[in-house]
Amino acid sequence: MQQPDLKTAKDISEHLLKVTADALMQQDFDSFAAVFGLPQTMTTEQREIRLVTRDDLKTTFDQMCAYFQSLGVTELRRVCEAAEFHGPDRVEATHISYVIGDGKDLTPPYPVYSVLERLQGRWKITSSDYALSDDKPQAQALDPHRTSNRRAILIYQDHLDRTTASLMKRDFAGFRQSIELPHQMQTETATQIITTVEDMETTFHKFADKYHEIGVTDFVRIAKEAYFHADDDIRGIHESHLIRHGTRLIQPYPNRVRLKRCADGMWRETHCANAILNGEGRFHLWAEVSPTPHLPDLDIDPERTSP
Repeated sequence: MQQPDLKTAKDISEHLLKVTADALMQQDFDSFAAVFGLPQTMTTEQREIRLVTRDDLKTTFDQMCAYFQSLGVTELRRVCEAAEFHGPDRVEATHISYVIGDGKDLTPPYPVYSVLERLQGRWKITSSDYALSDDKPQAQALDPHRTSNRRAILIYQDHLDRTTASLMKRDFAGFRQSIELPHQMQTETATQIITTVEDMETTFHKFADKYHEIGVTDFVRIAKEAYFHADDDIRGIHESHLIRHGTRLIQPYPNRVRLKRCADGMWRETHCANAILNGEGRFHLWAEVSPTPHLPDLDIDPERTSP
C-alpha cells in the first residue's frame, strides 16, 4: 500500500502512529510490519531490546495484542508532541501514548521517543525509547525473547492443579502450603488482602461452600502463559472453567497469578486477580464475567510471612 504524501515531520509521525495503533487494535500484523524497519531497537527505562527478524517483530506484535486484550483496551491514542527533520530521510519525534478502555485511561499515559527513517522510499520506525519501567507488562510484551518459558509454565500449572484439587477436596491444610501471606486477591470490583491464616481459612471455606452449593463437579484452570519475571518470581495468566456435569456454569474467564519462590524452595502464590464482577463485593459470590477485563500488574509486594 502506498503511503500518502507526507510533507512535514509531524505528518510523518502522525501517519505512522495511526497505522500502528489501527494495526494493533485490528490485530493486522502485515500493516504493522510494513512500517517497521529491521533491525529494530526498542528501549525501556532499564534495557535495550533488539528485533532482528520478522519473526521477532511478529512475537512482539502478538504479545502486545494479547496484553491489550487482557486489559480490555478499546482505543490506543497517540498524540505527537514534537517532530523534527534531521536530514531529508530522518525524523525524530516524541508522542504521548494513552491506553484506553471505555473512555478511561487503563494505564498512566507515557512518552515515547522514536526515530523515523525513509527506507527505499517509505517512512518506517527504526527505533523507539519507551518511558516504561521494565517491570511493567507492556514493557515486557515488547521483548520477543520474553516468551512463555516451559519450566515456568510447568511450575505455574502444577500450582494451579494443586490448589484447585485442595479446594475441591476442601483440604485447607494442603491449600495453605501453596499460599504466602499476606495474599492479595483482586477482582473487577474489589480488592482483598488476607493477612492471617484464620482469614485465609474463612475465605477458603466460603469458596468451597459456594462451589458445592452450585454443584461444581469440575473446576479446570489452564495455564496460557507464564514466565520468570525474576529468578524467584513467576507471573502467569490462566483461564478458569467452572463446570457441572459437562455444562458450563459461567463463561471461561481470565486470571493472573504471581508466584514467589520462598526460602524453603517452594513456589507459593502471593497475588491473584480475575475478571469476575462480584455480587455485593463479596469474593465468593459473582454476578458475571467482565466483558472488558482489567487484570492488574500484581506489582505490590508487602512484607511477607511464609507458612
